Amino acid sequence: MAAPEADARSLGRGLGILAIYATLYVATLVGAIADLPIAVNLLFAIANGVAIALLFIIGHDGCHGSFVPGREWNAWIARLAFIPCVHSPSLWRVTHNEQHHRATNLKGVDRVWAPMSKEEYDKAAPARRWLERAYRGPLGPLIYYYGEFWAYRLVLPIAPDLRVKWKSHIPDGLFVLSGFALTLAAIVLLGTAFAPHRPGWLVLTLGWAAPFAVWNYVMGLTIYVNHTHPTIPWFRDRETWSFHRGNILSTAHVRLPANLVPLYESAMAHTAHHADTSVPVYALAQAQAELKERIGVTLCDYVLSFSEYRKIYTACKLFDFDRMCWTDFVGRPTASTWASPIEHDTSV
Repeated sequence: MAAPEADARSLGRGLGILAIYATLYVATLVGAIADLPIAVNLLFAIANGVAIALLFIIGHDGCHGSFVPGREWNAWIARLAFIPCVHSPSLWRVTHNEQHHRATNLKGVDRVWAPMSKEEYDKAAPARRWLERAYRGPLGPLIYYYGEFWAYRLVLPIAPDLRVKWKSHIPDGLFVLSGFALTLAAIVLLGTAFAPHRPGWLVLTLGWAAPFAVWNYVMGLTIYVNHTHPTIPWFRDRETWSFHRGNILSTAHVRLPANLVPLYESAMAHTAHHADTSVPVYALAQAQAELKERIGVTLCDYVLSFSEYRKIYTACKLFDFDRMCWTDFVGRPTASTWASPIEHDTSV
């Protein structure tokens, strides 16, 4: 699929969007640690967590080289935008660009909310089975990104598949850790200036721990609904997987009941992003509309609600790769067997 234009990227528009959300991040951070009632601080902390997620979207596009024209511009925008979420761009490129995008919903390569089979679940240790039940429950996104991705895969190359080329991740690793240290120091200094009577632990809780928890929840939930649904399959070998099946048929366009945060709403046009990663987030809505017009009802497209989310986490516990359907933890099917619809060519 081609971008809506020959090149939809714009340096001016990209830098303008970055400036807006960087300003929002700083403003909500100040509100989170200012000398205000704790309840008001917590509201600002929630908003600051959302601001971290919005900056992440910008960094995500930068890592794809799609946010603005120019390789160096994108690289530095990614580094700066990833400071609040404490991500190494080089590690993100491996985990996201190389593994997730090149093999979306392919078990063993794509690790994003990859489901266990019944056999894997039965063989797992009791603690791991308990954790999988927690991950696949209604509150799973609260802990999933912390446990499976953040420090383990995106701050330092701790995961076995990332250790092989660990030296290549040193520059970005030092940058992100330095940015993390400076962020914590800035929060403490701001707390001293705006609320000198508050203990340091409270300042760090309001200015970092609480917003970071919100960001982790937003991220965990977002990547969950992007590729998990009773109608979305997973694959265990490349013979049954294909680019179209993984990136188009296994990627959802999740619409929000109200478009309160335009940048996030645009990012949720996720099928178009998987069809063509060169499309910047601010052009995804048009690209999604074009893709839907071409492919139509075979796309997973729905409005997120509590009832829809409940339907998803209730059905999607384990995946049966023989019957190609989701099951519960006992192995009973909870969704229809997946059968490939007519495959459409999304190239131009």
